[in-house]
Amino acid sequence: MRTPQELNSLALKTRRMWNEDGYSPIDIFAIVNGWKDKKITLVKYPMSSRISGMCTKEKDDIIICINSTTSYGRQRFTLAHELYHVLYEENMQRVICDMSMNGEKSESECEADQFASYLLMPYDALLQYEDEKSEWTLEKVIDAEQFFQVSHQAMLHRLVCDNLLSSSVADEYKAITVSTVAAKLGYGKELYFPTDKSKQYFTTGEYIRKVEKMAENDLISNGKREELLLEAYRADIVYNFDEEEANLND
Repeated sequence: MRTPQELNSLALKTRRMWNEDGYSPIDIFAIVNGWKDKKITLVKYPMSSRISGMCTKEKDDIIICINSTTSYGRQRFTLAHELYHVLYEENMQRVICDMSMNGEKSESECEADQFASYLLMPYDALLQYEDEKSEWTLEKVIDAEQFFQVSHQAMLHRLVCDNLLSSSVADEYKAITVSTVAAKLGYGKELYFPTDKSKQYFTTGEYIRKVEKMAENDLISNGKREELLLEAYRADIVYNFDEEEANLND
């Protein structure tokens, strides 16, 4: 099993591949969607409440599925978690990932959780943030999770794992309605809520690029293009929804 130090190094290596520093929050969805060195397709759709996501890899083609009924913060963590499986596990073909961050988990799943935490919150970045105040109050926890854009559960799990917060205090912080407290601190609630129902089925990344490229090169008909895009939940591209909305607002 890889050590926390090794996993943090892999997380920093991944950030360097993206030309990102080791301290700032990252827009992981935008980065992965634009990462053309890797053939990654992201699919968001509702899954069982027990599953956070899954991934498959066939040669160079990668598909990562995210449970769109989970909060935005959890979806970011899930994407980082799945990246560990597809980038750093040998002979990986298909993995289904459990929602829980606690309890009995395989070494692979524990490593993926730790990697995801370090990718979104590098060790030194969290320590630098930690130096600002002497203890992790609830307000400070929410400030940090908003800065790094991670879920309340992921933030508390990391702090307990790094011995920065006791399990008993973490349990107290879990019992609150975090979106309400965050709103009172001046933050939006988006981090703590799932994808809007109108976009809970959505595909981005390599699949869309491939379909459009085949159509541009006359390798498929326009009808086939539309069929493939509709199968990927992208009626907005087929029917130009955004353009129609813009015209209505003129």
